[in-house]
Amino acid sequence: MNGQGNQAKRRRASGVVNSILEFRPWLLVCLVALLAVIAAFGARAGFYPDPTLQSEAAAARHVTPITAKNDDRPSAYVWTATRIEGGLRLRGDVPSEEDRRTVLGMVKAHFPDLAVEDRLNIVEGGPPKEQWLGAVSFGLQQLSHLKRGSVQLLNVNLRVIGEARSGNSYIELKKALAGPLPTGLVVKSVDVRPPLADPFVFTANLGVNALSLSGSVPSEDSRKQLRELSRQLFERPGLDDRLEVASGAPKNWDEAVTAALRALSRLESGKVALSGLAVTIEGVAPDKGTAVAVSYQLRRDLPELFSTSESIKWKEAAVPHDLAAQVLPRIKEFAHTNSTWPKGELPPLKQLLDAQ
Repeated sequence: MNGQGNQAKRRRASGVVNSILEFRPWLLVCLVALLAVIAAFGARAGFYPDPTLQSEAAAARHVTPITAKNDDRPSAYVWTATRIEGGLRLRGDVPSEEDRRTVLGMVKAHFPDLAVEDRLNIVEGGPPKEQWLGAVSFGLQQLSHLKRGSVQLLNVNLRVIGEARSGNSYIELKKALAGPLPTGLVVKSVDVRPPLADPFVFTANLGVNALSLSGSVPSEDSRKQLRELSRQLFERPGLDDRLEVASGAPKNWDEAVTAALRALSRLESGKVALSGLAVTIEGVAPDKGTAVAVSYQLRRDLPELFSTSESIKWKEAAVPHDLAAQVLPRIKEFAHTNSTWPKGELPPLKQLLDAQ
């Protein structure tokens, strides 16, 4: 029974299919067309069913040509100028022979007395010509402030390293690097030290109408703080600042110079000097008590390792000198006009003071 039933089912299904193929051929055409459309969309999407993967694939197709173009250009356009004792070394890339001559002309203008070692290589590409030459000119200007050191351009990124020629050169270089820069130039890093002062000397000279500061200070900030402290401590109309920034200050120098200036402010006139770790003070105090107190104060307030020597005088009592200056001329005049006064005796002092 079951076998006969199955055969009947197969005959009915076959009949249905035959009917479809015989009487509905357009269904087959539609099915083929649908499969073709699906295949076309799959190829367009790169066969990535996930939308995220599809967008990544699209991005990869767009990035590849750009990368290929960059491969033809140098990854970094490097130019370096180094100042050594008596000479200048040029290394790195330059766009053309004409630009090399332009750079050598800039070097001659900034360093007329230095021998130049030119090992520049002509390499096409790099930053725009005028922008690059402007950056080179600016770099050479900063190198002229250095006693030794170098400037480097990595594309249009500037690096400066070395030791300044003087305190003023150090300040000028700092101003230039902080001020307006050539178009496109970026200051990437700066490692410039002030000139070395050995020994590190500072002097403050207190006169009748002015305080004069000279020698070295470790930074521009220290200089500003000393000027402000001087205005607070000294009642003088003038402040003569001839300080220069330098490296080489001993440890706790700021604390030591503050103690020295406070001691000097108690004198009527004088001078204080720091040379390395040695501090000296000399001058005139209004009285002996002040002179002793100033010496004690300076020794107490100086940081450890600093030594001090003092040579402080004080004013003598002025009354005896003034009295003698008044009395002696009157004694002489009294003796001349009063010859009858008993020999060996002197007139009363009050009478001489009251005379005239």
